[in-house]
Amino acid sequence: MPFLKHAVWAVIQGYDSNMKNFLVNYARLSLKYKFVIFTTTAVMLLMLIIGYIGITTEKDILYKNIEMQGRLLGETLAIPIVNDLIYEKLGLVEEGGLLDDYIMEVFNKHKHDLSLLSIMVLDKNGSVISSNDLTQYGKMYKDPITKKILYSNTPLIQPFFYQGQSALDFGFPLTIDEKRWGTLKIDISLVKVKHAILLMVGKVVVFTLLLLFIGISLIFFLNKGFINPIVQLANTMEKTDMDRLDIKVEVKGHDEIALLGKRFNNMIERIRRANEELRNTHEKMAQSEKLASIGMLASGIAHEINNPLGALFNSYYILEQNSTNLTLRKKHLRFMREGLERIANIINKLLWTVKKGGHKPLSLKVRDAVNNAYSFVEYKLREGKIQFINEINDELSVLIDPHDFQQVLLNIFINAIHAMPDGGSLIIKGYKADSMAKIEVIDTGIGIAEENIRKIFDPFFTAKPPSEGTGLGLWLSYEIIRNYNGEITVESEPGKGSRFILCLPLS
Repeated sequence: MPFLKHAVWAVIQGYDSNMKNFLVNYARLSLKYKFVIFTTTAVMLLMLIIGYIGITTEKDILYKNIEMQGRLLGETLAIPIVNDLIYEKLGLVEEGGLLDDYIMEVFNKHKHDLSLLSIMVLDKNGSVISSNDLTQYGKMYKDPITKKILYSNTPLIQPFFYQGQSALDFGFPLTIDEKRWGTLKIDISLVKVKHAILLMVGKVVVFTLLLLFIGISLIFFLNKGFINPIVQLANTMEKTDMDRLDIKVEVKGHDEIALLGKRFNNMIERIRRANEELRNTHEKMAQSEKLASIGMLASGIAHEINNPLGALFNSYYILEQNSTNLTLRKKHLRFMREGLERIANIINKLLWTVKKGGHKPLSLKVRDAVNNAYSFVEYKLREGKIQFINEINDELSVLIDPHDFQQVLLNIFINAIHAMPDGGSLIIKGYKADSMAKIEVIDTGIGIAEENIRKIFDPFFTAKPPSEGTGLGLWLSYEIIRNYNGEITVESEPGKGSRFILCLPLS
């Protein structure tokens, strides 16, 4: 018993596992295949149910028809047979002669249309007193079926097997005024019924297969007409993202699915236009932030230009007073050329900084980019007594647009300068980590309050006075770094400074 329990439990577990696997695999199928599987299964089950009902109904009709014919024959024969038995008992006719002839006549008349096997009359002990087969005369029947009809006072119908074939045994009590004269026993073969049922099964199978073929054809037609457009729409939606807004669904017809396709195309077009407007707005905001950064550093830039301008004016006055001295003239002309070159270099850098770039990623040496950004904040750093330390080696390079990277660095440098009103240190570190370049901008300033850490990269968020910040610098830096599949994070503690960590793809 324990072994049987374990075996049954193992079968149940295996069934559950197979059912779970089937449900998981079915859930992963596309709508198209789910529709085909579901509808095909439904059609097959419907056809099987209809076929089973049709066969069962036909079988019942045939059996009831045989029973009705057998009962009608028995009831028809009962009265004449009782009369013959009475006549024989009274000696009016020769014993067995008239009854045998009558039974033989009836048997020969109906043996083909009713598939009769035998007709016989039994006495109360089960002995044959008359039969269509004379060899049966005097034979004693003691089988359970015969015993049952001998003791039944009502007509009785029982199934049995005759020479390997299904048959029905009909028993009719031969009585008059409660006196029993014998029992009429009629055996009818069911071979024709079984054959008719097989023919019916064949017809149902052919009809089912025909309907199944029509149903499957209709399923594929519906699949092509209704499911395929939905699948196409789903595939198109799967391919659509913010970088691919130029694809559209092919619209056919004027039904609800076509309307859905039109609405989807209109939605994609609206998203594309909104995305373009957002990109243009982003460009304008980035450009405004660049100009704001330059304006914030205007005093340093003015100082950088004023120094060579002062030297230029000084050389001009000296040359004006000593125009005949060739040695002095050559010396101060060289000073003037150097001053003009320095001014031109500063102007070119300013123009390059505010230029609208095409956002084309290039291999950029991080140390050179940091030094270039430092040149714009150098005066502010000296003015604020802030030490600048660039610890990045010459080999570290990243893949980014130079204008974008300079904008990020300037935004972070300006935030660091504002965070160190009493001086401090601004340290830049860079290294490789997991096939990425990590650049750390570390300041020793006042730090960021814990409640502001999560909001530091939100647009328009700033802890500075309105005249000192727009709240867009770090947000734009975050957006720029993210556009190059990078990441920017911040670590800070009030009173202990901040650490901005840029993670960018190596070039």
